[in-house]
Amino acid sequence: MTESKKSADSATRPVLDPDAELSDAARKVLRQALEDPGRYVGRPANPLWAAVPLLARGGAGVAVAGVVWWWTGGLEIADPAADSSSLVGTLDRKLQEAVDMAHTLLSVWPLAAGVVAVLGAGLIADRALYNGQLCRLAAVQQHLVHPRDLTAEAQELLARARRAMTAVLDSRVHRERWLDAQRNEAAFPRQEWAIAQDLRSCSRVARKDHRAPQETDNATVAELLASRRRVLATSLHGIERRVAALEAYASQVAEADARYAEVREIERLDAGSDELLDLLARTTVDDLAVAEIEALTDEAAVVASTFTKALESAKLAAAAALPLQGAA
Repeated sequence: MTESKKSADSATRPVLDPDAELSDAARKVLRQALEDPGRYVGRPANPLWAAVPLLARGGAGVAVAGVVWWWTGGLEIADPAADSSSLVGTLDRKLQEAVDMAHTLLSVWPLAAGVVAVLGAGLIADRALYNGQLCRLAAVQQHLVHPRDLTAEAQELLARARRAMTAVLDSRVHRERWLDAQRNEAAFPRQEWAIAQDLRSCSRVARKDHRAPQETDNATVAELLASRRRVLATSLHGIERRVAALEAYASQVAEADARYAEVREIERLDAGSDELLDLLARTTVDDLAVAEIEALTDEAAVVASTFTKALESAKLAAAAALPLQGAA
């Protein structure tokens, strides 16, 4: 998946409360709804209405078939006493055979009625199941923050927070447990939910203020509007500080990742030190060989020290970013 597609998915994916107690069925319906937004639309309806079109058309067809079957059962076209060798007699006999065949074929109309009834029952059961899924999805909505609930500015803040958390979780030092991976995996969903909730609240206030008159001659109303805007700006600034802390953490993790890659590369090169020492010993004095190896070892130590410092910086950044969850 490309970075642009990841960003698009992140921007359109709603935020789920990680502490929401949802059944497996509710989580399945939610997952299906997110994968296919058009799958669950509308409101629950009486399941019987789902079978009405089939029962109307199928019932009419079965009724017609039953009536025709009954009619053809007593229909006598050919006179048994008539001369069958004549043209009229032959035609009458052929028509009688056709009528008898139609009567035989139409004798399955009770079976057709049973098929229509079974299909109708299936449609009713399917609609009842769909109604249950709609109800479960409606119950889940209270545990979601949708991108449509947020203003453009709030969506951008949420996207920044998501990018920072994703960068940390995708880092090598996180995957290989150099960081407190368990803490990150537990805290990040709650951080995302807290930020999304606060952004939704700010978005509601911002939309209400946007509909309010921007200028007024009433000093009291003007002061009230100005006060609301100051509170909104303060709230957004607080959320942005949380997002900035997550971005700082991600930046420190990226630095640690880079240093870790250098450590791994030097370890790979250092793994061949014995062979290198043997090679140098064949071509020059032992002192020169030892000096070369010692220089390589010193370089590894310097990079390892740099990695250690970068890792410590990342842990300090995590301490600055993650405790905010407790206060949110």
